[in-house]
Amino acid sequence: MPAKDASKAATPQLSYERDDDFIARYANNIHLESSGWDLKITFGVLDQRDLAKPVIEQHTSINMAWSQVKIMLYFMQMHLRLQEEENGKIKIPESGLPLELPAEVPKEFDNPQGRRAFQIMREMRADFIAKLNEP
Repeated sequence: MPAKDASKAATPQLSYERDDDFIARYANNIHLESSGWDLKITFGVLDQRDLAKPVIEQHTSINMAWSQVKIMLYFMQMHLRLQEEENGKIKIPESGLPLELPAEVPKEFDNPQGRRAFQIMREMRADFIAKLNEP
């Protein structure tokens, strides 16, 4: 009898259970920190009680392995695309757009890797803005 090929085995159906301490939270702000090992996503909410000094109240952070970040990005893009397919383009107010990077690379990042990173970030922002204006 031939050995069973584990790569072709059927994926078991997963069920979801929630821990007793599970909580659902709302966030309208995220802060990202990356390392060679993972990405840390910190969630918060804008508090404008004092209009002269608004503050982001951070409440939760999650660290994710880069492979999981890549998979999550796929599913988030899929959900966003389907949402827009069904309900139309999501509009982003000018105040919510990613900030432009300075024209000159800051001194502390002025090295080959830093210049390349700034180039990638500028290209991605330009692509993001362009896609907002597509029909």
